[in-house]
Amino acid sequence: METLLNPLELSPLMWVGGYVAKTAALAIWDLAVGFIVKSSGAPKLPTTDKLKGLPELQQLDYIYLAVNSVIEYIFMLGIMSYAWTSPDVGRRVEDLGLLNTLVALWVIFVVDDFFYTPCHLLMHTKALYKYVHKHHHRQNLPTRGYPDAGNEHPIEQVIGMSCVWGALLVTSKLIGLHAATVLIYFGLYAALAMLNHMRYDVTFNALGFTYSVRCHEMHHRFPRCNYAQYFMLWDKLLGTYRDYEVPK
Repeated sequence: METLLNPLELSPLMWVGGYVAKTAALAIWDLAVGFIVKSSGAPKLPTTDKLKGLPELQQLDYIYLAVNSVIEYIFMLGIMSYAWTSPDVGRRVEDLGLLNTLVALWVIFVVDDFFYTPCHLLMHTKALYKYVHKHHHRQNLPTRGYPDAGNEHPIEQVIGMSCVWGALLVTSKLIGLHAATVLIYFGLYAALAMLNHMRYDVTFNALGFTYSVRCHEMHHRFPRCNYAQYFMLWDKLLGTYRDYEVPK
């Protein structure tokens, strides 16, 4: 258990300090992403009086956010330990190459959504939705960025982080990985999750994929579509993709 919770063998003070630093960094990154997008002139997606969203977070929301923050930190420590010790992960400047950076970044996103999409679909089955995923869908109009993205049942947080772990392991085994790529991936991963829950109308093409906040907003409004997190490749293959519709 100690290896799972503290794979870097940090002292209690260092462990807590690392958690505080991680939490502060995410909060700053959330503000920065919102500021950058707003400064770019990106408009907000339209809404109607029927879409009330979740006006105020409740006690259970704050409890889940706190628990998920710790889960996220524990997973982060595990990934840091892997990146620091695995022979499949480069750490030196001279280890940098096209395959373990740009190509690897592309593969991580593809594999992550490959794992996450069926898991997300599974969480929408009757057996799991009521007890796990329904909490996240209490918010049908995400606006808060990271607080709305992370406001989910802890089981869902573990599933999502496990998909990330799987994507990193598969990528490192297939083509190799550099520690810098892992760092960049998590910055982008967090930024896109925040954007998905901010309602800014952001769309861009990257690495051969088209990302759009509209896709995830549609999922919150119509939960039986757009299960992927970032790119709709797997939804289009599964027949669960739904194009954006202006609220009426």
